[in-house]
Amino acid sequence: MACPVKLFILFMLNFVVSLYGTVSANKTNPYYVEVEPHQEFPLHIKDNEEQTLTFTFRNYQGTVFRIKPVISEPDVADVYMNASESLEPKETANFTAKVKGSFLGKTFLRMFINTTQVKEPEKYDQGYSYEGEEWYELPEKYEITVSRVEGALSHSFTGMVIILVCLANVAMGCKTELSVVKEVLKRPIGPLTGMFSQFILMPLIALGVIFMLKFDPANALGFFAMACSPGGSASNAYSYLLAGDVSLSVTMTLCSVLLSLGMIPLWLFTVGTKVLYQTEVQIPYVNILTSLVGLVIPVGIGMVIQWKKPNWSKLIIKGLRPLMVIFFILVFTVGVYSNLYIFTLMRNKPEILLAGALVPYIGFLFGGMMAIITRQSWKRVRTIAIETGIQNTGIAIVLLKVSLPPPDNDISIVAPIAAAIFTPIPMLVAIIWYEIYKRFYKKKTNEMYLDDHEGESDIDAGKEGIDGTYHKNGNGESKKYMELKVNNNMNEI
Repeated sequence: MACPVKLFILFMLNFVVSLYGTVSANKTNPYYVEVEPHQEFPLHIKDNEEQTLTFTFRNYQGTVFRIKPVISEPDVADVYMNASESLEPKETANFTAKVKGSFLGKTFLRMFINTTQVKEPEKYDQGYSYEGEEWYELPEKYEITVSRVEGALSHSFTGMVIILVCLANVAMGCKTELSVVKEVLKRPIGPLTGMFSQFILMPLIALGVIFMLKFDPANALGFFAMACSPGGSASNAYSYLLAGDVSLSVTMTLCSVLLSLGMIPLWLFTVGTKVLYQTEVQIPYVNILTSLVGLVIPVGIGMVIQWKKPNWSKLIIKGLRPLMVIFFILVFTVGVYSNLYIFTLMRNKPEILLAGALVPYIGFLFGGMMAIITRQSWKRVRTIAIETGIQNTGIAIVLLKVSLPPPDNDISIVAPIAAAIFTPIPMLVAIIWYEIYKRFYKKKTNEMYLDDHEGESDIDAGKEGIDGTYHKNGNGESKKYMELKVNNNMNEI
């Protein structure tokens, strides 16, 4: 015969365990139902991949519950479960559900219970209507991420973009003459104004657009990283075509590429974690820093070649041009075909296109305003505006694609691609208007002067500096002739 004391102790232990289960269930929901998953979450699946999920349900109440799983974003994934699944009173049972990925993104699996016997007010506080019935959502949510199946074409696209950006950076280094950079930096107000616009104003502009349009973390990270990545050789070409200060443009591009090595991680580490993404997106700082170093090294190689072997740099630039054209063609054919999902995302979220236009366009405006406030010449105003609004989307794409895990890497690169689509539009309009203006509304003398000197720096053109003095150009022209050129230059504006 068992000892009565021992039986009493066992009874009390069972009572305490049962009471604890009831109380703990009551803390999570008012219907005393516990859910325990048998797999780890977040769950990572590929599009069109199907997985079976198993859950243990514990019912501490004397009521029959029917169970229904629901996916928060049905475009991302689908879930299937037998509609007759029910949980008997005081029952502990296992249930299975099948989840199938549909399109890349993140979603949550939510569990609902249905009963017509429970009438507590809490049921209607968090009720969910399904097929004309009242369903109560259990507090547990299970994150599911769906990523793309990346084939050979997709990997080729990533490789082509990396090669293209590295080649462009080598070419930029080969075109950068340190003597010109030193000459521009002797009057640092212009470059400092540009750096402030690029590394302070642009990230703040992107933050404003992100909060205004309420982007999800991956898209927000894409726009923010893009706004922190200024520069690029395209801005030098636009500065030349719009009669800007090309020497200032090249200097700002070089400085922005070098400063991005520290400024991009700094912005992401401070604002990125504290304001934008909290714990939803893990920012891999080591990967980002490694990628940036890998992208800056080609610039240094090009500069060393320009310094040691200037003749080699000319040959390299000449040889890289046809190669870069080939890569451009491949990116916009093979790359577009292998990444058609980008256009689906843009169609599903038109606010991405709106932000892709707003961020650079506001950058053009604010960059020009800052140059006016610091009393720069009109050529420098145009140059600083161009350098501020035009971002190095290639660096941003490589940075996001290589550093982030799927599906965040695929989702985030949509932002710089959208910006790359809209950024050239005002530049092309301005170039067309400027060419028409030169040919049809200017006098012959002014046309001759612009054709001879457009794209030169203020120093080379003999234009009036910020300090009010005139600078001789390389030909030693007289002050009187330079005054004529200043008047002509002012007329063009």
